[in-house]
Amino acid sequence: MAHTFGDYIRSLREARRLTLRKFCMACGVDPSYYCKIENGLVLPPQDSDRLNSYCEALGLNEDSPEARELMRLSSLDRGEIPMAVRNDSIMMGAMPVLFRTIEEGRLTEEELDRVLKAIKEG
Repeated sequence: MAHTFGDYIRSLREARRLTLRKFCMACGVDPSYYCKIENGLVLPPQDSDRLNSYCEALGLNEDSPEARELMRLSSLDRGEIPMAVRNDSIMMGAMPVLFRTIEEGRLTEEELDRVLKAIKEG
């Protein structure tokens, strides 16, 4: 599984056998700029219209798991909390406690791994 926006969108593009230039033409984005996104040299776009144009060029439904992952990775690569988490009031309510606990070093590495596992399992 791709861990960065650039790796993920490249894998989606290549799986659809879209060349970089053809993809960029469909999105209306400069190929040299977009290449830097795929290679992690510039941050992914924040603009939802731009991200939606990427999804459209890839033939993704905006509610598909692939589109949601693209949006999630875009936020994470920019150092932001993903929209799905920001829209979850319970998660957002727990964030300050989680961050304070981590910053104060009150979690051992093993405890942090358990927390991360619990979060991933939902």
